[in-house]
Amino acid sequence: MGHGRLAGVTVLTEYAVKARNIDPASDNKIHDDEVARQFGFVGALVPGVELFAYLTHPLVDAWGEEFLRQGSIDVRFRQPVYDGELVVALATPGSASDAVDLELRGDDGSVRSTGHAAPVAYRPADLDRFTETPMSATLRDPTPPALPPGPLGSIEEPVDEAAGDSYLAAIAETLPLYREHGIVHPGALLRMVNAVLVRNVRLGPWIHTSSRCTLLDIARLPTTLRAHALVTETFERNGHDYVRYDALVLSDDKPVMYVDHTAIYKVAPAGS
Repeated sequence: MGHGRLAGVTVLTEYAVKARNIDPASDNKIHDDEVARQFGFVGALVPGVELFAYLTHPLVDAWGEEFLRQGSIDVRFRQPVYDGELVVALATPGSASDAVDLELRGDDGSVRSTGHAAPVAYRPADLDRFTETPMSATLRDPTPPALPPGPLGSIEEPVDEAAGDSYLAAIAETLPLYREHGIVHPGALLRMVNAVLVRNVRLGPWIHTSSRCTLLDIARLPTTLRAHALVTETFERNGHDYVRYDALVLSDDKPVMYVDHTAIYKVAPAGS
């Protein structure tokens, strides 16, 4: 498929899907009903990586493999999405000639996530910043200044066709491109970026807030995914402690995704 299908549209391109917390046994208890309520939420949050996956659907439907090879998508998670909610991913023409604006809306029309995407992106020139970094023998305590700027331990994950199919089923992905061509879904790539933080830092409940992703090439199954990351800053806002880090995901040593990633790594209790 070519680049032009979304660039000249005059109506919204949309995709409806029932949001799912695909890993309810996750160590991140913000995805547990009881714990999430302690932090002021109605129930368990659906992870941002799954919301990101839903938002890629209309883009890949329109731009195909070209988008997965060289596109960009910048997403911010504004409001929570709860397990079982119907959400709609919307893509509409943006200010640039071939860019689109993105929204993920709830069934009530409320905007839960926003973003932008383009079929061709500027390729980062500084990928050589990322190198293999050994994992520490113990997880870091997240109390500042335990997350200073610098590298996190690198991680890797073998992924076969069965694992790829299982993930596509979990996120209810219907596009045939992934199964027919053995392509790793970009949502699965972004899960590696979350995993870098989880495997390096001793975390309580935490929340993924935004990702600015540049797609560098297609990952094909079977493969071994690797991720390197560099903490760029930590900061406090509204009582929450945030971490921002850059990450590079590789498929069998081939760069496939570059991400500027932000998360609340210490969530303030409700009412604090």
